[in-house]
Amino acid sequence: MNTKRLLLLCFFTLVTAGIKAQDLQGLLAKINAYHDARPIEKLYLHMDKHTYTAGETIWFKAYATVGVDNLLSNISNIAYVELISPKEKVVSRIRIPILTGLGMGDITLTDTLVEGTYRIRAYTNWMRNDSAIYFFNKNIQVSNGRLDNVLSRSYLDNSNYTIQLQDLQGVPLAEETIRYEIISREDKNLKRGRVKTNDQGQLEIPFKDDYAEAKLSINFTNSAKAQIEKIFKLPKATALENSVQFFPEGGSLLANRINKIAVKTLKPDGLGVESRTVILTTTGDTAATIETNILGMGSAPLFIQNTEPMVAYTTFDDGTTIKSELPIPLSSGYNIQMNNGNSDKLFAQVNVSTDKQDGSEIYFVVQYMGNVYYASKQPVSKPELVFSVPKTDLPNGILTISILNSILEPLIERSVFVYSEKKTLPLIANTNTPTSTKRKKITVSLETGVPSDSIRTAVLSASVVNASKLKDNPKIAPNMLSSLLLSADIKGYIENPGYYFDGEIKTSDIDNLLLTQGWRKIDITAPLEISEPAFSPEKSISIKGQARKLGRKAPAPKANMVLVPTHNFMEFIDTVANEEGYFEFDNLFFPDSIKFIITAKDEKGRNNIDIIVPEETSPVIDPNKNAPGEQNNVNTTFVDELLYSKKYFSGLEAQGLMEKSIAIEEVIVTAQRPRHKASERSANLNGPGNADQVISAEDLEMCTTLEMCLNGRLMGVMFRNGIPYTTRGGGEMQVILDGMYVESDMLSMINPMDVQSVEVLRNVNYTAIYGSYGGNGLIIITSKTGADAMRSNYTPKGIATVQPKGFHIQKTFYKPVYEPDSETTLRQDLRTTIHWEPNIITDDSGKATFDFYTADEAGEYLITIEGLDLYGRLGRKTLTVDVK
Repeated sequence: MNTKRLLLLCFFTLVTAGIKAQDLQGLLAKINAYHDARPIEKLYLHMDKHTYTAGETIWFKAYATVGVDNLLSNISNIAYVELISPKEKVVSRIRIPILTGLGMGDITLTDTLVEGTYRIRAYTNWMRNDSAIYFFNKNIQVSNGRLDNVLSRSYLDNSNYTIQLQDLQGVPLAEETIRYEIISREDKNLKRGRVKTNDQGQLEIPFKDDYAEAKLSINFTNSAKAQIEKIFKLPKATALENSVQFFPEGGSLLANRINKIAVKTLKPDGLGVESRTVILTTTGDTAATIETNILGMGSAPLFIQNTEPMVAYTTFDDGTTIKSELPIPLSSGYNIQMNNGNSDKLFAQVNVSTDKQDGSEIYFVVQYMGNVYYASKQPVSKPELVFSVPKTDLPNGILTISILNSILEPLIERSVFVYSEKKTLPLIANTNTPTSTKRKKITVSLETGVPSDSIRTAVLSASVVNASKLKDNPKIAPNMLSSLLLSADIKGYIENPGYYFDGEIKTSDIDNLLLTQGWRKIDITAPLEISEPAFSPEKSISIKGQARKLGRKAPAPKANMVLVPTHNFMEFIDTVANEEGYFEFDNLFFPDSIKFIITAKDEKGRNNIDIIVPEETSPVIDPNKNAPGEQNNVNTTFVDELLYSKKYFSGLEAQGLMEKSIAIEEVIVTAQRPRHKASERSANLNGPGNADQVISAEDLEMCTTLEMCLNGRLMGVMFRNGIPYTTRGGGEMQVILDGMYVESDMLSMINPMDVQSVEVLRNVNYTAIYGSYGGNGLIIITSKTGADAMRSNYTPKGIATVQPKGFHIQKTFYKPVYEPDSETTLRQDLRTTIHWEPNIITDDSGKATFDFYTADEAGEYLITIEGLDLYGRLGRKTLTVDVK
């Protein structure tokens, strides 16, 4: 933090020893102290690509950085990565280790995923102290050709929302019964119903304004008799027109001064659209003309003569025109004009109305993420005040300019983007050949830093994709620069963020973005009290809970707690609860799917203790900041990628390298009521009693242990050492006690007198709903009193079973080797992700290499390398190989 100390020294010599100066000095010191205590952590995921199909794997490298210099973070050792569905539900959540700011992982996209826009959300526990809108968030499009195989077109036509359905061969889904549900943004049901498609596979659902931006879910059976669901995001309103907004620089227009006005034009779906705006004076003359970029943003200087509102006409390519009134100019006040075009200095001109030129002082403060980099003051004695800031010590990123009055009240706030190539990672990347043929080895050579760097080591990751097989342009997708320098500090949606960093940095376009967008506003005059954060940094996995006296809420102080993993009873950890009964096992590192037993005894060695372990909580699903980028009809939009992946998967299935997808039809239970009725409180996901066999409480009355009762009575089940196994394949069955997944050997610990019913699920019609847990069948036990899933009266006293989320076990990316003496696994190599290299570390001279083999499809292979060095300098490079 030397820069900050230098700043304060410079400022202390700048100001006089008056009370106002002392107030500002104290404010700056508080700002720095606060942000030293609460450093800002950011997370970025480099992913192999941006569009996927069901059956593929998302590969990613996580970079956790801290502070303004983007140094690799040592705050958190754990990060969470979530896959959120179009219904705003978490369908996958993994916990990955972060070591010195780096982590790796993968998410498999199952065959049953609904097509649509998913989002990847990533965060650390420490980041939860800030708003969730600053988590890493990225939209990805997922098509499904594994089970779905249905194409859709949808649009709003007058007062009906119309959907047309057809199979991949173009045959309409005619006369098909469709069940639909409209769900509000608050997750409330607005309407349910059924409708039939016509002979063209078309259906219509009446649209109301109340349905604006709600989600429409439709369910039906496809030609393969599989149950299919599709999700559609409904439009904002029936009137589908472009819109225009105006944004004065600094927040307001000032009469009799030069102003800068920005314009933002959007299509009804919230995406930008090119336009031309002409602003007229009150006498009808042209005052300014603004031509927007392809994303619908632009700006121009504007001299305003008086306080009368000015009129603007915005014309679009389709010939339509919108008439608008600009914000009413102020006769009294301030505005600002920034000039960021100079490479050495940042200039700001504050314009002041005549009545405000009273000789009082205003303060000019430059800060980034709470770190103050420059402060100065001037007396307000003339209409134009000019400030200049040397860029030498300014970091890359979005800086906030604050203008404060003499009593430190904010007058103007303006964000600016500062970027210097000198502060980025020098990165040279070359291939051994610019062109190649199929199944040939390509070597990529990397060099980071320059000879004058004392340390040239950098950590990088690289992806290689066949860009010719991808519909969307990967070059304008989010990347490391756009994420850490732009998106992480902006509240709203940024369309095509990679556009601003594709080739030359588009600083003018970024400035228009900041003029029209909300940014990560940090009010430097707000009270800055250093308090205990709600969420602490996680250094390891921990299991926490409370020991209570049996059947009571009173704590069991000083209870002796033991944690034992069920896969190895020889390994255990013990601890002692505090006076309030709270205990914690920390410094744990274990993979996912590990179960533990916790035992407790009081100070006298008795086990009359309840063990309460609360469920792990995750952040609420916040509204998607990238909602305008959500798409309907993803199968149709990306049909070429879908068909290409089907061809690839079919080849893998033919070689036995991939399991075929199985269409699970809707199960209609028509059997008679079982002889013994299962408890109505049964946790059976198929419904109480819908099982292959049901054992009632009457059948268990004469047994000493539950294992003895069930051994020999359950059809298709055999017991060995007290553990139930299926006779089909001999696999261990899953036991569920009052909704809680428990170890199979716990059957011997359950008092049969406490059991209401036992259900056995073996048939796939019953086990399919449980996914991988149902592979060997299930035994579902329901207690007589229905204790909750975290604790059962029928578990022995002083014992609890828990299964916390462990670390995700990372898969290895398959890398074929096509050499004369090598064993070739793939008969036909149709991969779109050609290569994934997540762990590149350059040596002391900044050099590293990696290689890959081209596949069986020609095209433009795009190589993307991203990463940073130990100074926090970010680097990104793309290059291509033309494969013929």
